[in-house]
Amino acid sequence: MRGRCYARAILTYEWPAMSETGEKAREASVWSGDFRRHFKELSRKDDGTSALLVEADDERSVARQARLAEATPTIPRIVYWFMVASPAATIGGFAFGLPRRRGASHFVPLFVLAGLFTGSLLLIEDIDKPFSGQIRITNSDMAATAADIAEDFTEDHPGRSLPCDATGLRLRT
Repeated sequence: MRGRCYARAILTYEWPAMSETGEKAREASVWSGDFRRHFKELSRKDDGTSALLVEADDERSVARQARLAEATPTIPRIVYWFMVASPAATIGGFAFGLPRRRGASHFVPLFVLAGLFTGSLLLIEDIDKPFSGQIRITNSDMAATAADIAEDFTEDHPGRSLPCDATGLRLRT
């Protein structure tokens, strides 16, 4: 039940936050904290199954932290701009080094070089932000997991409602 609310909060709040700023969403952290609290209580009773639940929660927590770490760009902006300036200077130097009487055989390598440098920089920037851009990790697996959890919950608890709304926010009871 709480797993469905957690998945909803991840989809609605955390995934967009990761895509934009690389930050986690407190709406998802509410459910994450709930898991830890309940599993700690279970582990105190030590009925044998609690160790498996605590381990599964640890894995979920580690996966979330890894996702958040991956969402944060690793190339500092100053390094990126250095990487832009270096090829620009190289291309500029190559262009000024062309002979006075320039033909197509001189311009083709210049444009190819400029295209390769530009494409490389755009690719590096896109890969550095894995949850946004053209090459991105989508939330489709998380959505499928949320749908699977919802289906199981509905099947196991007919007529029972979740403690959250459709976006994963906790309902006041």
